[in-house]
Amino acid sequence: MKQLPQKRELMDMILVVMKSSNGNMNTSTINDLVAKQLNIPEDLLKIEDANCTGTEYSYRMRWARTELKQKGYIRNVKRGEWEICSDQKS
Repeated sequence: MKQLPQKRELMDMILVVMKSSNGNMNTSTINDLVAKQLNIPEDLLKIEDANCTGTEYSYRMRWARTELKQKGYIRNVKRGEWEICSDQKS
């Protein structure tokens, strides 16, 4: 893999990893499991975001979670804690 996955692929994998863990996870765990499932190399995970707000990977993951939230697939139960919406668990 020479570049980070696109948002759609990240969104799909977020749902996969959350469904496999009963739907409740913290941000760090989601990020770690998605990176592992997509076999993203460590060097790509460490690329700094152009806005200096962390890594490019964490930035893309924030947007992917935001879009999933806006579409009603997941919800942010408290800061850093996410759950899959009940109709998405099956």
